Amino acid sequence: MTRIHFGSEAEYIQINLPLSFSTDGWAQASVEISVNGFRGSIRPWVEVADFEVFAQQLRLLYESLQGQADFSPIERQFTLRLAGKSAGHVKLTGEAWSRATYENKLEYAIELDQSFLSAPLHEMEALLASFDKRAV
Repeated sequence: MTRIHFGSEAEYIQINLPLSFSTDGWAQASVEISVNGFRGSIRPWVEVADFEVFAQQLRLLYESLQGQADFSPIERQFTLRLAGKSAGHVKLTGEAWSRATYENKLEYAIELDQSFLSAPLHEMEALLASFDKRAV
């Protein structure tokens, strides 16, 4: 299982992915959300392509601390945005729905330090590299 964790041990967004995706690039993730006053989990469907775009944007954000990185799967049950701020700070915002864009909705925000981006970025790049090897 691939674990992509944004945040601290107390406040975080964690995406857990199965060891394999379908042949057309889909997988059902398990997303854990723990923010001040709320804790829960959902099981959205995601595509490899979602991580390709997000990892590229996150790499640029990590290196320059300018701009933003968006994770926005087609079903939009779970989204997140990381935006660079001054002095090495990053704001993570997003939303999670109990079902794909209906029923209950949680909007969240976490303030992070730039150093919290390194581990999830490496996890995503490793995930994508494993798909590139399978495609060869």
